[in-house]
Amino acid sequence: MASKRLSGSLAMLALVFGGMAVPAIAMPVAIDGMMQPTAEPAQFVRGQGSVQMPRGNFTGGNVRVPGGTARVPGGDIGLPGGRPRVPGGRGRFPGGAGVIIGTGVLLPPLIDALQPRGRRVIVEEYDDDDEPVRPRARPRRKQEARGAPPRQPPRQQTQSAGPRLPPVSIPRPNERRYVAEEVLLELRPGSDSAAVMRRHRLTPLATTRFVLANATITRARVDGGRSARQVLQQMAGDARIASAQPNYLYALQQEPQKSETAAPAEPQKASIAPAAAEPAPVAKPQYVLDRMAVADAHRLAQGAKVKVALVDTGLDDAHPELQGVIAGRFDALGTDATGTLGHGTALAGAIVAKSTLRGISPSAELLAARAFGSAAGTAAQGTSFQILQALDWAAEQGARVLNLSFAGPQDRLMGRSLEGARTRKIIAVAAVGNAGPGTPPLYPAAEPSVLAVTATDASDAVFNRANTGRQIAIAAPGVDVIAAAPEKGYTFSSGTSMAAAHVSGLVALMLERNPELDLAGVRRVLAATAQDLGPKGPDTIFGAGRVNAAAAVARAAEEAAKRP
Repeated sequence: MASKRLSGSLAMLALVFGGMAVPAIAMPVAIDGMMQPTAEPAQFVRGQGSVQMPRGNFTGGNVRVPGGTARVPGGDIGLPGGRPRVPGGRGRFPGGAGVIIGTGVLLPPLIDALQPRGRRVIVEEYDDDDEPVRPRARPRRKQEARGAPPRQPPRQQTQSAGPRLPPVSIPRPNERRYVAEEVLLELRPGSDSAAVMRRHRLTPLATTRFVLANATITRARVDGGRSARQVLQQMAGDARIASAQPNYLYALQQEPQKSETAAPAEPQKASIAPAAAEPAPVAKPQYVLDRMAVADAHRLAQGAKVKVALVDTGLDDAHPELQGVIAGRFDALGTDATGTLGHGTALAGAIVAKSTLRGISPSAELLAARAFGSAAGTAAQGTSFQILQALDWAAEQGARVLNLSFAGPQDRLMGRSLEGARTRKIIAVAAVGNAGPGTPPLYPAAEPSVLAVTATDASDAVFNRANTGRQIAIAAPGVDVIAAAPEKGYTFSSGTSMAAAHVSGLVALMLERNPELDLAGVRRVLAATAQDLGPKGPDTIFGAGRVNAAAAVARAAEEAAKRP
């Protein structure tokens, strides 16, 4: 890159009127401030202290002047819009001389600028391969120097973004926890449902308005031998679809349990499972009651007039522990589903039992919502659509507590429903899952609008198959727990499902004494009154620690008494 500096002033005058060039004339050149006439053509001399222009056109390169650069393509000086912007005014060079008028053609002889005496003009030339010269910083204006706010640059128009892709949830290639040939979709207002179904070759099976999720969802079958994953990938470009996802599957993870007469040993993997009928347990006391200080809590509250919804399997309402405790029923499965009762019966007893066993909240009103069923020889499962129906029904019935003792993949619609429940002060309590330590979080326990519960045993050791992670809020007894079983039986059960049921019962006690508690308040009270386990403070194994029912109910009552 070369630079030419001119001491003093350099003048030229080239007039172009209406696109007609005036022939070149002899120009006065200022040398050391003195004007001297010359008729000689100027020469551009590299490396010298002067600028001279040859006859003809100046070809190639760039001419830099204060305030901008004038390009010289093909012999002419291209002036954007015909009016170069340089210091001194539009179309004027510094010093007031050399007015350029016209469309931008300037014939030789060419002199770049006429500068006032004492100022220097820098004329630079660079080739395309050279690094461009950065323009000099603009000197601050007087008003800026006095502290006035600087002039804001003009707003640049941004290109409008394209149509937003619909939030379609496409399962990972290795994800198998969904109904293979079904999808759930939500259409944008005004969309033609029949046209969308034809476009994606779907057959609608049911359309339901879910209040908690604030969405109208269509459950549809995928035709043509395609998978749900394939059609969801296709839907990602359809602007008529507000949301779409698989119809996910959730499991209770049940395994055969030990009978009442068996001695407690290694905790089992499953949450709860059906068991053969056994006589009422008399030799084994409920260690849960002592570990949670339930007797002292019952002196303050027993869950009266608080509705607890159990979203689970069916239950044996003829069991002695469940007489007169069921306030409402809902069946999301229909008549074609088989009747699995073990899981629901055991959890219902943990919450409201009032015969040989003692539930955590024996005076609570139980809402039994069946959303899980199984075929012969398979574990009980529930789908997103069925669970969403059960959640909406429970909210409609006035439930204040939701017991969710199941686990599975993250579900966008379920997350929306649980957030809707939270805003209505409905407390969702979920089992963290029995997949084992260090495994990925399971849902719905990992949703932020849920109270996630892990399980401990009679010695406050964590259940060896419990999930771990930051989502865990609290721990409760859930290993080798005596539970009700179908056909008036009893069994031992282990897992985070049972622990979640115990916490659901405790929340009912707290709400009886303090109905204004929301999820954040319940979480705060439980954490403040829990028995810290493991490392000091909240951790990824026990959360805030094992619950203390008496202390939690007392704290809830104190907060209510202080409220104006």
